[in-house]
Amino acid sequence: MVNKNQIILIAGGGTGGHLFPAISIGEELEKSGMKVYYIGSKYGIEKKIYEENNLKYFLLNITGIKRDYSLISILKNLLLPINFIISYLQTLKLILRYKPKAIIGTGGYCSGVPLILGINFKIPTFIQDQNSVPGLITKILVNKISKIFVGFEKLQSLNDRCIYTGNPIRKELIIKSKNDAKEEMNFDKNKKLIFIVGGSQGAKPINVHILNNINFYIENDYQIIWQSGSYDYELLNSNIHHKNIKIKSFINNISVPYSAADIVVSRAGALAISELTFMGKAMILIPFPQAAENHQFINAKNIELHGACRIIKQHNLPSGELESCIKKLLNNKKALQSLENKSKFISKPNASKTISNEVLRYIS
Repeated sequence: MVNKNQIILIAGGGTGGHLFPAISIGEELEKSGMKVYYIGSKYGIEKKIYEENNLKYFLLNITGIKRDYSLISILKNLLLPINFIISYLQTLKLILRYKPKAIIGTGGYCSGVPLILGINFKIPTFIQDQNSVPGLITKILVNKISKIFVGFEKLQSLNDRCIYTGNPIRKELIIKSKNDAKEEMNFDKNKKLIFIVGGSQGAKPINVHILNNINFYIENDYQIIWQSGSYDYELLNSNIHHKNIKIKSFINNISVPYSAADIVVSRAGALAISELTFMGKAMILIPFPQAAENHQFINAKNIELHGACRIIKQHNLPSGELESCIKKLLNNKKALQSLENKSKFISKPNASKTISNEVLRYIS
């Protein structure tokens, strides 16, 4: 029987950007003897990940606000108050049963209810906010939360409860030799390798652009490892057949392509950036223009200010700006090395441990 005084609830999910930091923090807390239970949503990716990692979890019947005007989205939004009440009662039951010593929220629509209840029950509550723009939950609860751990330095200015820790990253990330990683993926270690990744679901505008300009990459003898996402995999795989190009819908051991890549082309999600800086990669970031409050562009600008990336706006893709940037960097060893060094310099590899220590110090 677990000592109820040693239980911590961690709520966060919907996307990997909220879920993986939750798991990373939980792993550190468990090293200190705490028992961690996770709270997610029935509609996110978390159930699959929780089960794969043999984690103890609870799923709430809650979704985020739908921002389009389709009939299905309108109906789902009408159900939000009912689902909120159901989720509130579900979480209340968990709190009364387990009497957690702390509640941590890492973002996503499933994190709000546990944090609100934690505040009402005077349980120490913590937020880990990944982006350079505060999330909705952070904005609402900023003056009521015990501590806020921020992924970008500029968010420290929110209030004196904010601590700049960087973002927790997956423990599975391991830096390998670039040549060894290329060989492991059956690439030529003497040729330049580009890793294209648009997140776990892929990024259709980037995928379509690369497909339309694939001759540039073939003619320059560049190698490509491409995480396309499941939606575009068949389209790309059926249209591209070349020994230099490998397309995967999803890559489980992402340490290998990260290590192998000479350049990574990526969206500018907070977790992706944190992983890329940890790996010390030269990166070209293409922010998702529809991200809330344009936070991906702001994320990227923060990295660019440190000289650790190049930014291409999505609407500039048709002009060939991406291909021009790739060619210039791959032909300039000094510029590439500078990006790698500055990327590594701004990384925060011990974020999970720092957050765990701060939580334990506060509740003790």
